[in-house]
Amino acid sequence: MSANFGSPAHAGIQDHANGTLRNGQLLPPAPASRRRWARVLDAVFVLALTALIATAALSLEGAGVVSIDAATAAALISYPFALLVFGALYGCTVSPGQALTGVVSLQKDLGRRVGFGRGMGRYLAVGFFPIVIVLVIWTILDAPTIDTVPIRVYRRVPQTR
Repeated sequence: MSANFGSPAHAGIQDHANGTLRNGQLLPPAPASRRRWARVLDAVFVLALTALIATAALSLEGAGVVSIDAATAAALISYPFALLVFGALYGCTVSPGQALTGVVSLQKDLGRRVGFGRGMGRYLAVGFFPIVIVLVIWTILDAPTIDTVPIRVYRRVPQTR
């Protein structure tokens, strides 16, 4: 193994101050507003696909085609599924939000796509971040502290002997 394994000279990385090369063309950086709108549109598409799958599953349950357990499972798994699908699109090709806003996410130095795993990981992290924040806040607010009175749960009706 050579001493410069992984160095920019070995990997063929070139420094382009104002963009990256893709198919021999220098692509300039996208404006921040277009990047934000691409993410907002992707979030809308993820939520729309989730709502479509959940609605279809619950409609099939209402028609008696599937059980309530199967419909609930399909409705709950639809959000992570949509995140994975759009993450794969983001990593390997272009997401719908990027296509509509005219931007593309590429590796800065090599001009290659982000990649399958990295795209899906990014979408899962961004998709579940709000849920994690809510759970952390809930845990902090629900945690007992030194100066609070302990809480107990009692029966409403006294026991009869």
